[in-house]
This record gives sequence, C-alpha cells and structure tokens, in this order.
Amino acid sequence: MKKVIIILCLVFLAICVLLAVLAPDFLSVLIIGVMTATIAAGLAFGLVPNLLYCDGFKTGQDSIDLSREVNADNVWTAVTSVKPFFRQKRLDDMFDTYMDMVKDQEEKGVVISDIEDVINDESLSIHSWRGVVLQISGILTALGLLGTFLGLVTGISTVAFTTAEATMESIENLLQGISTAFYTSIAGVILSILFNIAYRLVWNIMLREYSMFTEKFHIYIQPSADEQIRAKQYLNTEKMIETLNIIRTNSTMSLSRENVDPAQEQRMMIDILSGLRHGEFTFMLEPVCNLSDRNVVKAECKLQWNHPVLGRVQPSVYLPIVESDGFIAKLDQHIWDQVCSTLRDWIDSGVHPVPIVLDIRKTDLLAIDAFDTIQSLVDEYGLEPRNLEVAIDESAYIICHDEAKKAEKEFLQNGYKVNICNFTGNFVKLGKVDADELCLDLDLISADSDVESVFEQAAKAHLTVTCEGITSAKTLADVKKYGCLVGRGSHLYPEMSQADFAKLMKYTSDAE
Repeated sequence: MKKVIIILCLVFLAICVLLAVLAPDFLSVLIIGVMTATIAAGLAFGLVPNLLYCDGFKTGQDSIDLSREVNADNVWTAVTSVKPFFRQKRLDDMFDTYMDMVKDQEEKGVVISDIEDVINDESLSIHSWRGVVLQISGILTALGLLGTFLGLVTGISTVAFTTAEATMESIENLLQGISTAFYTSIAGVILSILFNIAYRLVWNIMLREYSMFTEKFHIYIQPSADEQIRAKQYLNTEKMIETLNIIRTNSTMSLSRENVDPAQEQRMMIDILSGLRHGEFTFMLEPVCNLSDRNVVKAECKLQWNHPVLGRVQPSVYLPIVESDGFIAKLDQHIWDQVCSTLRDWIDSGVHPVPIVLDIRKTDLLAIDAFDTIQSLVDEYGLEPRNLEVAIDESAYIICHDEAKKAEKEFLQNGYKVNICNFTGNFVKLGKVDADELCLDLDLISADSDVESVFEQAAKAHLTVTCEGITSAKTLADVKKYGCLVGRGSHLYPEMSQADFAKLMKYTSDAE
C-alpha cells in the first residue's frame, strides 16, 4: 500500500509540474502552485488515510484468520492475543475501544454491540476529513475561475488606444491575459476531475475492504446484535420447553395459548397469584431518548416476573393467559403502584426523574377505570401528571374504541401526555385520535418502504411518531432519515433495573 501512496503522489506531482512548465506566465504558475498545495492537502488528509485504512482492513482479515488458529477457551481471548489487530493506529485505537465495550457488556450479560457501532463509515469519514476533502474538487475549479478573471482583468487593465503602437501593445497584453485566463481554467478542471476520480475510487475500495472485514468478523468472531437476539430468543424458548418437561408438578408454563389445557392454565395462575403475593412481579425500565444525542427523555415501564426457580420468565409465556383471564388488569395496577412509589422515593432522594410511561391495555379499559386508578395513585404519592405518561395499546382503539377515546380524553384534559403504543402503521383501523404521539413498533413493519410511508402519512396528519425496536445502527440511521426524533431499542439502551436507571438519571443530571 505504501507503493500505491508513493505512486499516487508522484503522478499528481508530475501532472502539476507539467502544468506549471507549460504555463504561459508567472500568474498562471502561481495559480498552479496554489492548486498543487490544495491537492497535497487532499492527499495528506483524504487519500492517504483511506489507503492506510484499506491496508488496515486487509490486515484485520488476516488477524481474524490468525485468531482462529489460537487455542483458547474464549473467542475474545484469542482475538486479544493478536496485537496489533489492524497495524494501523487509528483502527487499532477504535478496536481497543470496542474490546473495552465488549468486556463491559459480557460482565453485565447484555447483548454485545456490533463492531459497526464503533468502526463505521461515519467515524472513518470524520477521521479522514471526508467532508472537507470532498470540497477540494470545487476549490480547484474555483481557483481556475479565479485565474480566468485575474487574467482578463490584467489584460483589460492595460488596454490603451492613444497611438498605433499603444494599441498593438494593448492587444498583445490582452491576448496574454486571455491566454492566462483559459489556461488556469483548463488546469483547474483537469486537476479537479483527476482528484475527484482518485478520491472516490480510493474511498470505494476502502468501503469494500471494510465490508469484507465486517462480514468475516460476524462469521468467525461475533455475530451481529440482531443475530444474537434471535439466538437468545431461540435458546430461551428451548430452555423454557425443557423446563416444562422437568417441573410439571411445580409449575406448568406454555409459550402460546393454543397448546395450554385448562388444568395447565389453572396451575400457572396459581403460580402467578403466588408470585404476586411474594413480590416476584416488578418492573424494568427501557430508556427512551433523543436520537440525535441519546439524551434520555422518558422511560418505558416493562413488566417483569422473577420466578424463584426459572429466573426471569419471558412475558410471552404468561401474558396470553393473564390477558384472557382478565388478571392482567390486577398485575398492571400492582406495577402502576410500584412505579408511583419508586418515583416518590427518587424525588425524595434528590433524583429528578424523567416521565415513566405506563402501558394501558384493552383489558384495563374494560375491567377498571384506568384514569381514576392512576389519578388516585398520583394523589396518594404526591406526584404530578408530568411525572407520568400513559401509553394506550393500539388494539384498544380497534377493539374497544369508545373506551379508549374516553380514557384518552380524560388523561389529556388532566395534563397527562398520551401516546399510542404498539402502533402497526395502520391509520385506517386506528381512526381519528388526539394522542400526543404514535409509538411505531418496528418489529411489526415488514419493510423500510412501509416505515417511510408511515412517517409520510403522519406528517400529513400532523402527528408525531416515535419508534420502538431500534436494534441496530442501520435501523437508527433509517428512522432518523425518515424524520424520527425520539425512540428506544437495544441499540440505544438496554432494559435496566430501577437502580441502574436512577444512576443513569443522576449521572445525566450531574453532567448537565
């Protein structure tokens, strides 16, 4: 790669020297000199770093192959044994940052981030001054035009028609100025085209090597975050099915309502009632943040069952049963009470909490007066409506529209912010709403075009759309492109305990 850099620099130097030699006058030479300095800066800050990144990504692919030959119990031990990984200082520094992130995430037991979260085309663009280097072609053309006007001004300024000799001399000077004008323009265009071709060619070669490296990294070292989540869900399902066969006499749990007989339902409800009495049901918090700077603006309350034998039970296991039995309303009231109590404790301890979002399901609207229940808790714990937000499930608007609209109106009139959660993008079924925002569930959207269509329809209806289910850097970039400002998902923040979320709020508050 060093040979390519030297050859590239020599080619541009030779072209600039040739243009300077052929220049008709000193002014043209001066303009060519400025163009040469501009190209030198572009080579130093743009082309050369990108060529070094190309070499680094090729070395990275070799390092992956080398790490596979190392005998180690842990794949990361093998990876860290290969140093330097890229043999390129900037890439190695970024890789060290990623490895520190991986170590921290392994200790916390969360999904390991994609390497693209640290090493990506955006970060490489910043470090190689791409935004500035892309302007060099325009600068070279502009310098050519500057030479054009200077040459014309120089020629015209000497025009005089007092005598025949003066007229002839003026014509010679004018022709000389015109020669300078056209020469610098031609030189500027030539250098602009050549530099633009060279830079874009090198940039695309670098991106190709980067893509080949990340693909190989995901195959042999670390799967992408999406693949990890799918694998984790599969393992959880397998573990749950295996557990069902082992502890039939203790607690029978099922992944879907279709394969549960009444006896199994009854035994599971006994477990759920017991869990409620013994404080096994609590809540986690998923931060919702501004997508531009990731500042947390609120948090989504997530129901959690910590079973003494099975550990954390996935909601998909028990929610179908408690929803069909109507017991979900009791669970939701229990969680709402916990949230309000926690908010009161935070405020008393000096923490300034962001709003916590409480989910309201269709069963809640049919079984209880959701507004009166939440308002009584707010009054009991001395809170204000701004401490909470309510999220009414989209299915409630479809199945029990009148009750959903009534609750929506009551909450809005009393100062609560209302959003519609689990939104699938179907504005027709949803009907007219007065909620403050729609929370689009990206897991329920089949294609990017559908997501874009939702944002277009929302803009026409003057509705604010946030997103849930942002699990990768690509998803984040896409929804930001469509105009989304606020969202949540594992790529931004994982679900966290109440204590961890309180620390996050306190850290944010101290930082401000």
